[in-house]
Amino acid sequence: MSWLKRTLGCVMVAVCMVGFAGLSADPIARMSDKQVKELAKTLAKQEKAVEKALPSKFKNSVLRGPSGELMVKNYFSDLADAIDHLHERFTGQYSASAEATEVLTRSSVMHQYFLSNPDVKGVNEWDVYAGSLQLLASAYGEEFPLGDNPAVRRIGDKELADAANDAADFAKKFDSVLSKGTKKVSELKGDVKDAREELKGLSAASKSLASNIKKGRPATAEAKQVMLAVEAIEDVLDNEAMPEDVVAAWDAGQTPINKIEQAFAL
Repeated sequence: MSWLKRTLGCVMVAVCMVGFAGLSADPIARMSDKQVKELAKTLAKQEKAVEKALPSKFKNSVLRGPSGELMVKNYFSDLADAIDHLHERFTGQYSASAEATEVLTRSSVMHQYFLSNPDVKGVNEWDVYAGSLQLLASAYGEEFPLGDNPAVRRIGDKELADAANDAADFAKKFDSVLSKGTKKVSELKGDVKDAREELKGLSAASKSLASNIKKGRPATAEAKQVMLAVEAIEDVLDNEAMPEDVVAAWDAGQTPINKIEQAFAL
């Protein structure tokens, strides 16, 4: 049982790692609600495979650390329940952020143990499960294993599609504000013309984004187009000659754009 004695002190503490070996550091494409629902089913199957692969002695053991005792058998039972709750409660109206947090938090503890004890039978199955956990974490704007004070939150498909449509509407309205507000500022004429073209692009990209989200299609490219247009517009708004009321109007309409940025981790 020497493998049980190694680094038990770190089993019960918070995990401070960022990512784990074998995964790319590049952002993962946003998953649709349907894909998240399927992922929850996959996690349940993979967690059962881990339990099946673990030695009986280990499953019936107790891990002791500075934060208390962890009964392995009960731990996996609770983890399985947490995954079932995620699958049952996740809907298009409810993103189950609390349930996802529980799955990721519980899994982070045992993940640290297996990292420190790679010779335990069942680690290979856990690594497969951990790969799916990284996808789950990404779907909620985080990384697995969780670090300190994680912000596990998902913007669902309906909320995101609504935000994209709102961004398109805002771009059209702000075009009028920008045009009228800078009419008498001659030095901004060229920049404003460029910004108005970017606003057209922002509106079009936002509409395409909303359409793809509603149809369950990948939409990362459209989200990037939205944010590139936003960046170009803000470069113009940073001009010292830009009227303050125009800038204020832009700032007041950022809520849907911020949701898009958050949802795609851009």
